[in-house]
Amino acid sequence: MISYLVDIVLLVALAFTSMRVTRMHRELARLRSYQGEFSTIMHETAGAFDTVITAAHDSTANLGRLANVLSTKIDQAHEAIAALDARGGLVPAATTATAELNKH
Repeated sequence: MISYLVDIVLLVALAFTSMRVTRMHRELARLRSYQGEFSTIMHETAGAFDTVITAAHDSTANLGRLANVLSTKIDQAHEAIAALDARGGLVPAATTATAELNKH
């Protein structure tokens, strides 16, 4: 009689353990699928960051070239203004202001 009681307790423990193992197996399978999705997302994110970094470098290079071109154009404009002032006999404003300061 005691052996039947022990057998029933062991059978219940085996059933409970089997249910828990089955549940854990399902969770592990679900986690594996999540890991695959996570890995794919991480690779896509790394690719996106590489694209952003490349775009930032390109933008910085373009802005540097633009600044150089604008600086050159500003220098050309100053030279053109100086040439026009020289043709018209005008004294540049900076020279006039300096001369007025020296009078006082």
